[in-house]
Amino acid sequence: MIALGAILIAAGVFELKEAPPWNLLPNILLTAVVVAFIEEILFRGAILGLTRQSFPSVPSAVFVSVLFSVVHFLKPPEDKIQTVNWYSGFEILQHVFHQFSDPLLVLGLFITLAILGLMLAHAALRTRSLWLPIGIHAGLIFAKMGFSKVAKRIQDIMPWFGSDITVGIGSIMILLFLWFVIWLLFVRGSVDSTYTENDR
Repeated sequence: MIALGAILIAAGVFELKEAPPWNLLPNILLTAVVVAFIEEILFRGAILGLTRQSFPSVPSAVFVSVLFSVVHFLKPPEDKIQTVNWYSGFEILQHVFHQFSDPLLVLGLFITLAILGLMLAHAALRTRSLWLPIGIHAGLIFAKMGFSKVAKRIQDIMPWFGSDITVGIGSIMILLFLWFVIWLLFVRGSVDSTYTENDR
């Protein structure tokens, strides 16, 4: 993702901000590691593990990946969060699905997140561990958040890339290529030890 950001800057799609806040990168890295750790334990650990008790690997991975993608869309616009009251949750609830009203955003970000979820589930199942998914997830979060802090878009090239490098058809293609590289370097030859009667 960092290489992709560099290419987009060189192509004139993004540019570095006048005073890039490089000092924020260590905090972003810490956030990325913590978020990746929590989400991988929840989605590829607990939920995928529980789902695998009743269903084969592929349907379980697809279900968890779609759930992973949907959950990331369930947030209200920032301008809807003003003051917090006891009824604030009810006010925000009507806005949590607002991102689904944008077809390009759904095409770009929703599918990207689903593919990311499948890639992470594949890595978890094949390596019998959460460490590789945590590392991949943390690296992608750090690259995405870090790039968005130090660079800004100056050219609209939708549907290839949107407001950040995770939205668009180009992002989907890059993620699929990354999945292939991860399979080639880390996953190929690994055995899924979670094989059960459900996979027959």
